Amino acid sequence: MSFFNPGLIKSQPSLGFAIRALLITFISLMSLNAYSTLGTSEQSSLLTIHSMGEAINMAGRQRMLSQRIAQSYFLKGLKPDSARSDEQLQRAIKEFDRNLVSLKNYPAAKPLHQQALRVEALWLPYKQLAQGEVNKDSGTILLEQSNTLLKEANEYVSQLEKLSATQKAEIINLSGRQRMLSQRIAKNFLAAQWGINTENATALLYEDLAEYENVLTYLSESSLNTPKIRTQLQKVTGQFKYALKGFDGAMSLSGKRLVHVVTGTTDAMLRGMNIITGQYAELLSE
Repeated sequence: MSFFNPGLIKSQPSLGFAIRALLITFISLMSLNAYSTLGTSEQSSLLTIHSMGEAINMAGRQRMLSQRIAQSYFLKGLKPDSARSDEQLQRAIKEFDRNLVSLKNYPAAKPLHQQALRVEALWLPYKQLAQGEVNKDSGTILLEQSNTLLKEANEYVSQLEKLSATQKAEIINLSGRQRMLSQRIAKNFLAAQWGINTENATALLYEDLAEYENVLTYLSESSLNTPKIRTQLQKVTGQFKYALKGFDGAMSLSGKRLVHVVTGTTDAMLRGMNIITGQYAELLSE
């Protein structure tokens, strides 16, 4: 069963925006072969992957990070004086870099090397744009690139799942995808709040809310669930219902207060689903 629908956002940036995006991509791709994803000091912090369950979990985090980076960028646009959003952005970028190298070094995933290179080719210009000046012009391009990177990162996870050929791998994939959805929900909400592609961002937001709820129900009914997993799923369900109140206007909040509540709740959903995905990954390692 596949729930993936990246829903690429169609926007029409000006010619200047398009030229800028092409230049960034060209420069990054020209230097790809000579590019070292991590500096020497960071190589020692790489995580060694010991099982296919760990690999699927990590690859799934790459999907989430692709959306969290854009979410953090938009949050910086909305709250330029917030040190938290910049720290969140830099942490996400560093983790994506580390995970990419760890996955490329995992022996069992060698058959997926070409897909890993496709992800890397998209990642380099995306990273460069995310670390640049924060403005709506660049934000419009970043929004599009976040969806393109997500599509290829998701393809990598799907290929890992097929490589493992077990039902447990599918549940890790779906659970990990919930982490991504929590961040894509926040990303599209913040994009709309900042005035970037408002109509499409809002429509995609509600599509993701519906998908999140459907998959949460599917996971709750899984025969693989342990008592600990069921407890965590109940917590995430409560967090999701609370988040819905914010999106539906039931909290009577607006502006910065609403942004704070939505990002805080989606982050709680992310943390909860991260625990659950790790628990599913442990099942595959048994």
